[in-house]
Amino acid sequence: MPRALGRIRALAPNLVIDVIAANNLRDLMRREADIAIRHVRPDQPDLVARLICEATGHFYASRAYLATRGHPRSLKDLDQHDFISMGDTPRMVAYLREIGIDLDERQFRVGSENGMVGWAMAQAGLGIVPMDEAVAKHSPDMVRILPQTAISFPIWLTTHRKIHTSPKIRLVFDVLAEVLAQR
Repeated sequence: MPRALGRIRALAPNLVIDVIAANNLRDLMRREADIAIRHVRPDQPDLVARLICEATGHFYASRAYLATRGHPRSLKDLDQHDFISMGDTPRMVAYLREIGIDLDERQFRVGSENGMVGWAMAQAGLGIVPMDEAVAKHSPDMVRILPQTAISFPIWLTTHRKIHTSPKIRLVFDVLAEVLAQR
């Protein structure tokens, strides 16, 4: 995101951008945001969406957490571990169950609407967290656990059809699409 914002500032120095970093979905129909980066395809007909890529994530924990709690070697071992929620815990648990990872909501002892806050909690040794491998590669103190267990998720860029034609919105949308696709 910082790289995209730097590029946007170079192209449109007077444009004001406010980044809302939360995992919950902002209502673009009610203009709670102009552009959203989402992991689900929008289904409202008045939204314009572009699939940027299919990203891959894994489970990570800090070396300190693993030294204290042990390193899980199988999906069954995850029963004995704490997890960090990023957003809606029941929804997260349901998604993980759909892909064969059976966790209980009680295992999610801490969490945040902001994914980077959740990541910081994991770095502090508070539990295991799923994270995009593009983000995780910048944190050498975090250990990928169960490397055979990958989590695929789409990255969608979305805006409202009525404002998609605005030159400012279009500029931001296109730069975000280009930078996010480079991952």
